[in-house]
Amino acid sequence: MQTYDEILNQIMALPRDERRRLMEAIEDEAADETDADPASGRAAVLDRWLGRAGTGHSDYSDVAGNKYKHLADVYADKK
Repeated sequence: MQTYDEILNQIMALPRDERRRLMEAIEDEAADETDADPASGRAAVLDRWLGRAGTGHSDYSDVAGNKYKHLADVYADKK
């Protein structure tokens, strides 16, 4: 997890138009969450999370991500 300062430094490194688009996206999300109807706010948050499903990335590998390598090690002939 990144710290606030790391995220802020990355944002400041963005070109001005990218920062503007980021700010607009954050403001749109905040507006969805502060809607007068709590149910529609929750639905907007859920829609946003579902829309981002599968877009995450991790620099760490796991068995599921490298299953063929691990299975090859398990089933390899031992001489």
